[in-house]
Amino acid sequence: MVYSETQNRFAGLSAPGVSAYLAFDTGAGIEDLRRSNDSSDSLESDDRLDTVHALSQGTFPAQDGRMEWPPLENSAPANIEILGIPVFLEYPAGPLEDLCRDYFRNCPPGTRPARYHLSVQHRGNGWAIYGNGREILSLLRDEQLGLGLLHAARALLYAAGEYDVALHAAMVADDRCGVMLCAPRESGKSTLAAYLVAHSFELVTDEPALLHLETCTVSSLLLPVSLKEGSWAALRHEWPQLACAPIHVRSDDVKIRLLHPPRTNLSSLSRRLTHIFFPEYRSACAARSERLSPLRTLSLLNEGGMILANHLASDKFEALLRLACTAPAYIVQYDSLDYAERMIRELCAETSS
Repeated sequence: MVYSETQNRFAGLSAPGVSAYLAFDTGAGIEDLRRSNDSSDSLESDDRLDTVHALSQGTFPAQDGRMEWPPLENSAPANIEILGIPVFLEYPAGPLEDLCRDYFRNCPPGTRPARYHLSVQHRGNGWAIYGNGREILSLLRDEQLGLGLLHAARALLYAAGEYDVALHAAMVADDRCGVMLCAPRESGKSTLAAYLVAHSFELVTDEPALLHLETCTVSSLLLPVSLKEGSWAALRHEWPQLACAPIHVRSDDVKIRLLHPPRTNLSSLSRRLTHIFFPEYRSACAARSERLSPLRTLSLLNEGGMILANHLASDKFEALLRLACTAPAYIVQYDSLDYAERMIRELCAETSS
């Protein structure tokens, strides 16, 4: 694992990559390793060799830039708060109001001047969503407005929320365990989270999971679970209210409904992360689990989507490594939500202190 505190970046290397990195670190050049068939073949391509050489010189692969929010020049009273961030939200009144308000339904009213202004405005034949006066999304259809605001709000959390690491993950908790479900998009983690919440777990968040490394806790977000059309039938007994929830439409025509589970007095509290699961739904597969090594855990967290906070100090990065070493982590494969719940409960019971 290569980490740069000045660039706030890290990269993982395979065993051949580590060998090449160490060779570069002792003064070898790219041509020296290219002449070695074993080194170049094991790294599969010269491009990868170039990447490892760049890492040895402190240069990391290119990454997408973090969104920068412009300052709000004319402050208006905030009407909602998202994780304590005061936001002034503007959207069209009338038939589109339910779609635009759906994601923010449980957000408390704001009591401080707004730091951020999210607004929906007509533009040509479609719509545009602005953040503090700057266009951040353009939409063609009315049905996309709610999800456009959802993505704008998530971008705001990444840009302005307090966290050490933001993960593309859902998290649920009970009185003993804080269970993070981490997987790439379209993997069914939100469906599993909704099922677990219907069976005595409590929802902490459904993306992003904002992790605080000093306390090993994840912020509770009073925001809904996003569920694709294929999940509605699977959850019809647990959450019958989904049948009458507003329908949002993605740009690829996938339909989404937002689930707002009941909240308790604990809903606004950050919860300690104790277990990490990487769920894999597979039709007609035999249910199985696999305990993961710390390196594999960190690799899968990174593959699922992980953003390090600005100016993450080396001690916090070391805390992330300790978390990967100490938190039990598993891949769970299942063909029914019932099997997944049973496996998660059993594995939590086996490894809870």
